[in-house]
Amino acid sequence: MEKPCTFQRNNYDDKKLGKDRNGISNLKIYKASLVDGEWTNIKELPFNDDNYSVGHPTLNKDETKLYFASDMPGGLGGSDIYYVDINKNNGYGMPQNAGNIINTKRNELFPFINTEDILFFSSDGHLGLGLLDIFATVYDEEGTLTDVVNLGIPVNSNKDDFSFFMNTDGITGYFASNRDGGVGDDDIYAYNRIPRLKLDGTVKDIINNTPVENAIVTLLDTDGNKIAYVETDKNGEYYINIDRDTDYLVTANKDGYPQYETSVTTKGLDDTIKSITANFEISPTQKQEEIIIDDLGPIYFNFDSAKIRKDDSDELARIVNLMVNKYPEMTITIESHTDSRGPSAYNDILSSKRARSTYDYLISKGVDPSRIIEYKGFGESQLVNDCDGTTPCSEAQHQLNRRTNFIIIKVK
Repeated sequence: MEKPCTFQRNNYDDKKLGKDRNGISNLKIYKASLVDGEWTNIKELPFNDDNYSVGHPTLNKDETKLYFASDMPGGLGGSDIYYVDINKNNGYGMPQNAGNIINTKRNELFPFINTEDILFFSSDGHLGLGLLDIFATVYDEEGTLTDVVNLGIPVNSNKDDFSFFMNTDGITGYFASNRDGGVGDDDIYAYNRIPRLKLDGTVKDIINNTPVENAIVTLLDTDGNKIAYVETDKNGEYYINIDRDTDYLVTANKDGYPQYETSVTTKGLDDTIKSITANFEISPTQKQEEIIIDDLGPIYFNFDSAKIRKDDSDELARIVNLMVNKYPEMTITIESHTDSRGPSAYNDILSSKRARSTYDYLISKGVDPSRIIEYKGFGESQLVNDCDGTTPCSEAQHQLNRRTNFIIIKVK
């Protein structure tokens, strides 16, 4: 059985080194077959050219597209990422530029596609930490490319970082770098990405045997200090990102129910474990009148913006009315957040700006500043879903994390 392989090498065929008009031997992509333990039928691909380089081939998951880097004429920069369609008869279409979300006026090189069809590549044109940095593509729920994200430290450095590869487990892999501290010039580095750990579970009404929607699940440290909170969805389910090697307390609250509490530990867990579960079975005490805390916010923000959106003006006007007219003694805190895209230090600053812009908006509408006890940004530390950079997410899913929550401290 033949096993095909696509690879790059210098323009070398029939024991002859090909050169361009300037005497330079450029890269070309070739295909070979492994037959009875030997590589044979070596053929160059039809879109090669003696006058420019075509290299760094990588196939998408279903092997219908071949991506590569090239400095062929007509690109956006020095070297761009391209792809060709692979036909059913193993023929190749015409090279297509991957577009200006990926490519810049400078250089994009070393494409690699993992088992989830995420494209990784190196660039010195996108905003980075040094010279060549490694980036990953971001897609919406329809599979449309929307953005690229810098992989950040420790993968990227202030030098060149390139040739990213990920094993099929999605956790381990390799890349190359000429960063300080290596053995030689360009060294190969291995990585073992410890996946983010999540606490998940369900809040269930044990009397009625139904899920409890909008229950507040709060994560606290062992001293009782609040770390994060989320609301359960219509299925009574919740998710919170948590740290490893840590002890926690977790509470579940809902109007008409007593507070329930349990302890959770992440100490001693294997690094491959991605989630632990804490379910709550709660019993109602008495039906209580609906209170305001279930009605406030949240409001949301556009990507990389702290500007209040027109879409949220009605909700903010309602909050202002509650605080100014209906409950003039109400006090609140403001907590703002970002999605996981971008460096965490930048997201900390961005979330603080969102908290400040929310505070300024309420004050401008007549809310007494003393009624807002605190406004604070939490960066990307309190995501409400799985969009932590390890899995592809739509823009709508990312926006759920770009939010401001309003926490009622006192009503009367």
